[in-house]
Amino acid sequence: MFASFGSLFWFLVIVLVVVTVLRLSSQPKEGNVVQRWSAYIPGQKQVGDEYLSLAEQEFTKRKTGLSKERVNFGLAGKGGPALRIIYSPTYSSYITYETTGDDISLHYILYRRGDWFYGIPMIGPILFRLLNNIYVHDHNKLIGFASMTIDCAKEAGGTLMDKFDMDKSKKIKESSGQLGPL
Repeated sequence: MFASFGSLFWFLVIVLVVVTVLRLSSQPKEGNVVQRWSAYIPGQKQVGDEYLSLAEQEFTKRKTGLSKERVNFGLAGKGGPALRIIYSPTYSSYITYETTGDDISLHYILYRRGDWFYGIPMIGPILFRLLNNIYVHDHNKLIGFASMTIDCAKEAGGTLMDKFDMDKSKKIKESSGQLGPL
């Protein structure tokens, strides 16, 4: 009888560890953001959906063959609406916005999905480094993808600023992140 309780106990411990690792690896983390860009438009909080539509139109014009979808970007899907452009199972671009009072901030995020290897205590980071190699050619392709998708976000933001006769020189900024300014 004690042997079956011992086995059940260890089984439950293993299940809890696996569930915890999977749950932690599925939540968006700031450390997984590779590149970002934002712009600020005061007094125009109502243009968020228009921004996403304009960005989607810009992306469609490029005829890349990459897939896109409308999603909620945030923890457990409790974020704001976003346009997700999928480069690979690991990398996606998110074009989204946040409103604060009557103002809106336009955002672009190049996101690298976290690997569950990191969640394994002690050996996780070692396994990740052994199994995750990024080659120069792949990095260059990623820069091309990021440049194209961030341009879609900037063009959509610029179109909105033209609509409201705003000075884009102070509002449209360079991106920042691991890939440098794009």
